[in-house]
Amino acid sequence: MKNMFQRLIMGLVVAGTVAVRAESVNVVEVYDLQRKVTREIMATAEMRELKKTIEAEARVYPKALELTKKEWDAAEKPAPAAPGAKAEKGVAPTPFPASMLSPRKFVDKGSFTDKDKAQKKLDQLEKVDADLFEKEAKEKKAKQQLEASNPASKKKSAGMDDHGAAAGRAATALQAKIDELVKSQPSGSTNAAAAAAN
Repeated sequence: MKNMFQRLIMGLVVAGTVAVRAESVNVVEVYDLQRKVTREIMATAEMRELKKTIEAEARVYPKALELTKKEWDAAEKPAPAAPGAKAEKGVAPTPFPASMLSPRKFVDKGSFTDKDKAQKKLDQLEKVDADLFEKEAKEKKAKQQLEASNPASKKKSAGMDDHGAAAGRAATALQAKIDELVKSQPSGSTNAAAAAAN
């Protein structure tokens, strides 16, 4: 009887441990190719899968960046003028914004067994971002008011907007190339990943 009671207690302890592990969640930050952050609450298993995906992307990132830049430069290169035709002055090609891009990054901000605590952590992080965004918006508004009286500043501001748009286009092309290279790797092969990165 005593032995059966001990087995029952042990079974409940194991079941409780498994239940706690199954309910474990993490607050995760993911930085995209343009270093913009998104946060969410994920089950630990989902987080592990995301981490594996981002690690696989990091392995092929240098090769994907190189290939995307080549394609970008080829697309931006002006078409040669026909023989005997006068070359037209066109829009200058947009340089590939490599400095505005970086590999996706994953940051685990904490593991929680209680989803409410995870939500509180997420809310804290979001509030810090909201406060920072509000501060930056005020500074930007003040800067815009100052630039309104200076035409050279307006031109510089328009150039910055163009760079942002170019970075968005480049990030989309780069992510497609990364996805293509990751899919072409045999699963679980680190040698293939290393070869693809070279």
